Amino acid sequence: MRRCSRLGAEKYKNHISLQSWSIVTSTRIYKMKSKLLLLSALFLFFGFVFVDGDNPEISKDDIKKHIKYLASDELEGRFPGTNGDLLAEKYIIDEFKKYGLKPAGENGFLQPFEMVTELSLGEKNYFNTNVNGTQTRYATNEEFTPYGFSEGKVASGELAFVGYGITAPELNYDDYKDIDVKGKIVIMTRFAPPSKDVHNNPFSKYENTRYKTLPARESGAAGIILVNGSDDVDDKLVKLRFDNALSNAGIPIIQAKRQVIEAIFKANGMDFQAVQKGIDETGKPNSFLLKNSNAEFLTEVIQQKITTNNILGKIEGSDAALKNEVVVIGAHKDHVGYGTQYGSLYEGTDRQIHNGADDNASGTTAVLELAQKFSTNKELTKRTLVFMLFNGEEAGLLGSAYFTKTKLFKDMNVVSMINLDMVGRLADNKLNIGGVGTSPLLTPLIDSLNKTYNFNLNKSEDGFGPSDHASFYTQNVPVLFFFTGNQPDYHKPSDDWDKINYEGEEAIVKMTYDVAAYLANYPSKIEFTKVVSSTENKSMGNIKVYIGTVPDYSSQVEGMQITGVKAGSPAEKGGLQGGDIITKFGKHDIKNIYDYTYALAEYKPNEEVMVVVKRGTEIVNLKLVCGSR
Repeated sequence: MRRCSRLGAEKYKNHISLQSWSIVTSTRIYKMKSKLLLLSALFLFFGFVFVDGDNPEISKDDIKKHIKYLASDELEGRFPGTNGDLLAEKYIIDEFKKYGLKPAGENGFLQPFEMVTELSLGEKNYFNTNVNGTQTRYATNEEFTPYGFSEGKVASGELAFVGYGITAPELNYDDYKDIDVKGKIVIMTRFAPPSKDVHNNPFSKYENTRYKTLPARESGAAGIILVNGSDDVDDKLVKLRFDNALSNAGIPIIQAKRQVIEAIFKANGMDFQAVQKGIDETGKPNSFLLKNSNAEFLTEVIQQKITTNNILGKIEGSDAALKNEVVVIGAHKDHVGYGTQYGSLYEGTDRQIHNGADDNASGTTAVLELAQKFSTNKELTKRTLVFMLFNGEEAGLLGSAYFTKTKLFKDMNVVSMINLDMVGRLADNKLNIGGVGTSPLLTPLIDSLNKTYNFNLNKSEDGFGPSDHASFYTQNVPVLFFFTGNQPDYHKPSDDWDKINYEGEEAIVKMTYDVAAYLANYPSKIEFTKVVSSTENKSMGNIKVYIGTVPDYSSQVEGMQITGVKAGSPAEKGGLQGGDIITKFGKHDIKNIYDYTYALAEYKPNEEVMVVVKRGTEIVNLKLVCGSR
């Protein structure tokens, strides 16, 4: 499952309280209206599915066998495009063939797509200075390095020092207040001024380099040079890493070694470390032009793309009409490899494999077990079942987002989707199920089945969330999301097979089988409901407003493209639509999701904001009122 880097909160939490339904089980009469009476009759009609929850082909031993292989060191964390990824792919396809599944991809069982997995430096990078007539050229990766999100163009101009490069109105602090940096290259210290309270530094929310690019860009700076402060004894250059945002920052950015900046300050009769110390001790900005000091640099950062695959196998439905409708049962098969490119929460310095047993060998295994079980009774499912393993989920739901934009998805006529992500660490018998509000069928179905399984259910109505079901929900498909909760080994090398609750996963897979069988045989249309939510309870640090936009992490356009908006949200009320590209939010030009997040932090609930979007070939101006988070 995907976590949205340091900008996000915990990966997923359910905040919706349980909805109670009163059912008289002895006579199987529901105290509900006509739709629930129909549901009761259907349970009796499909009684073969719900007899005692005992599906002998789904077993903890088979689950363990699959997970031990998929989470083994041999697969090296299943990072997309690697040999481990290919081994996992072969294993899954071989299992599908054993079960007699038919290929359902564009290339047999496969649906190829491209994704960016890492960055590399081109040959054109350079950095020169001219200080008091002395020209100096610096070595790439030794004395300077580009940032991965740098815009690839030449930056040239006078040098200006802007402290930490922070604009924080609520703290009465602005490094740009008394200086004109238009057309100049700004030098700024990395991170943020220190605080006496180490547990609560009010500047910490501004220290992210991505955030620092926006005020610099909006002030007209030609480029940015970052430098380690005096507290960073080792003075290391940042590693070139892909941060999952395909759009660059809209301004060239490098980091230079401290000795480079110290020499420039010395030529101006100043001591860099003394200037920084003054800012730290007084808490006040100290920005100024550096006389007779110019610089020029060019960054060339190349996004390395690989071709990887989603995997699709199907069991055709037995009903002449309903077989033209599809229920997708899916999970993501990828993980973060060694954690060197993105996603790792490991704090150690040694290189270790992140095996991803729970995330998401457990979900992949669940799909395999369900495919095997359904394949033994193919005639019992009226709708077509498609078993799908997505790739690129950890990089932003890339595989599922790609699939739902293709002709293959449209031709399938998907009427429901079940997603299994991290279902291997059942604790206290607590099972989270998201998406129950996306169809009127789902809550009563889950509640009735749980009388057999007796999970401590935590249900969430919303169809959005940081996993692949969200890609389907944006296409108006009813979804369910099975998830056993956050755990301390998430995205760390310690997420291994021996920590899986195999008995717990067996029970979850059996319940999922019953859910899928019901949906595959439901005789009427599976209705879709858009879940209305006027507020959002998740904390996002300094962001106090709720807008309700859903970013498209697979988009490569300049701006922030959205896949959809939440029902009842300020975004929907203001007229935003799925596919819109936000190019301006209030006074801020938006070039990527980080700009958008920075802009949100300036607003308060009930404030009105003008938003400019590109919709197809049109530019649309919208007005919305910020909601409360």
